[in-house]
Amino acid sequence: MPARAAALSIAAAAFATVAAAGPAAATSGFGCYRVNTGPADPLAVRSEPREKAAAVATLSWEDQPILALEAASLRGEGKQPSLFEVWQAEFEVCTPGNLPVGARWCPVMLFSGDEVVRGWAKRRFLDHSECP
Repeated sequence: MPARAAALSIAAAAFATVAAAGPAAATSGFGCYRVNTGPADPLAVRSEPREKAAAVATLSWEDQPILALEAASLRGEGKQPSLFEVWQAEFEVCTPGNLPVGARWCPVMLFSGDEVVRGWAKRRFLDHSECP
């Protein structure tokens, strides 16, 4: 487990859009995701919405990180979005818009301690989950 945390910290330090914010910046209700990949197939969170972009974090299904959709409509003090509101937000912020949602890249925030790492993940590798 310490090796995973160290790898995440190194990736976070290398990524230019790391913000100083704590998990309190997340919301409750739906709007978070679980990693939906096999044990030998980690999810790469990318710096841009394309497969060849640099990975800013690599996550295993065992890690169970706090991974949230980055959509302004889902955030705010006391906001508890429904699953329907998350689906609407995915259609607004995931790209490219001409593909089915599962094939799109979605902007995500990875909460790790006091840091937030921003990146992009393929929607098909994410399962809806309630935020903590």
